[in-house]
Amino acid sequence: MKFKLILFFLFLTISLNATKADEGEVLFNSKQYAKARTVYESLLKQKPNDALYNYRYARCCYELKDPENAIVHFEMSGNKFPIRDLYLGELYFNTYRFDESVMAYQMFMATLKPDDSKIAEYQRKIKLAESGARLLTKVDDIAIADSAVVNKSDFLRFYKFSSELGSLKQEQIKISGRKSADKVTYTTQRQDRVYYSDSIRGQMNIFTSYKLLDTWSEPASISDVINTPANENYPFLLLDGVTVYFASDGENSMGGYDLFITRFTPSTNTYLAPENIGFPFNSPANDYMMVIDEQRKLGWFATDRNQPNGKVMIYTFVPNEVKNIVRSEDKDYVRSVAQLKVYRKVSSLNQENVASVQDRMQESEKQIEFIINDSVVYIQANQFKSEEALRLWPDMLKLSVDLKNVSAELASLRSRYASLENDVDKQAAKQSILDLEKQSIDLERQQKLKTIQIRNEENKFLRQIK
Repeated sequence: MKFKLILFFLFLTISLNATKADEGEVLFNSKQYAKARTVYESLLKQKPNDALYNYRYARCCYELKDPENAIVHFEMSGNKFPIRDLYLGELYFNTYRFDESVMAYQMFMATLKPDDSKIAEYQRKIKLAESGARLLTKVDDIAIADSAVVNKSDFLRFYKFSSELGSLKQEQIKISGRKSADKVTYTTQRQDRVYYSDSIRGQMNIFTSYKLLDTWSEPASISDVINTPANENYPFLLLDGVTVYFASDGENSMGGYDLFITRFTPSTNTYLAPENIGFPFNSPANDYMMVIDEQRKLGWFATDRNQPNGKVMIYTFVPNEVKNIVRSEDKDYVRSVAQLKVYRKVSSLNQENVASVQDRMQESEKQIEFIINDSVVYIQANQFKSEEALRLWPDMLKLSVDLKNVSAELASLRSRYASLENDVDKQAAKQSILDLEKQSIDLERQQKLKTIQIRNEENKFLRQIK
């Protein structure tokens, strides 16, 4: 009797599981993935190593944007379903497991016929994963000061940088059918040159134009090195006048728009080959509009990674003067930094804190007060009439920042000197104080000379137009 009961319950369990399996198959084939996942989750409790159940549960997780569970169960489904390697290739790539992505795509391609029309597409995916693996070896460890989710349609108004860097304008333009794009115009602080994006036959490129006497030069492509058969957009020029940041979704992009840097070489009148600036600035999503204020040590960029449609995240960060590469044997940690899941906050820096960065952000919005003569005082840099005075103004700003930094360092060193007891340390600190005092005096002298020079140029121009 006992044996018959065991057989009965075994038969009942098999029948129930078969019914559930049929239910799961119907739901799965009708693309009701949320309901199907619940069914296959229950089936896996009974048969955790079943290849079909694992594969379909993984597919449900994939469709429901649950990559971690999808990866686990695709891996558990084994080699019975070759297409699982195609899904794994994508999932590994999007979770920054680039070496594994390469292998998964290669395994899937091995199952295809030599003349399969999609081989070129998969080869490109492998190339992107190999590029991601290289970039993952030099992730820049940046400090984030602030972040905000905003509407993409007017995201530029949240870039709080000084007018001394120039200005940016954003417009929406139609490029093909219902598709639209951002037309971004960067104008230099002197207002004598513009860099802007525009559509040519549905493709975005970057153009430039110079201010002539009373007109503008004909728009010209910024460079064939920058503009490619893909889309280039979101230009920004550093104060040095030669370094350009822009975004491209070309073959060297990790997916969507990526941020690139290039520099103009006056001796050859050409730009250097653009370089992908890497992680964590770039991602498999769209990343664009890099702006860096070198004087105030602040930077901004936008990304739509992990954001709903129509929204972007704007990060305010502290640029590293020299790339600070993450050094760790913990691959999960490196991937987290690359994805900006983990990052240094400004408050954790030795010489930075949230208050100082906020002060610099507020300072960037302050008006200037520059005396031209007894009756004229400028409160904004764009009030300068003389092109020469306007050209000299950034030099003046740099001297002011340098003097401020030296003065702060000098004050700190003097304070520390009083607490030193070791004669050797005191002598070294004394010499450093003397060096900084000389540097401070020299900067003050340069600043005074620059002030006189700017004032003279502006007054000379004002007398000419009277």
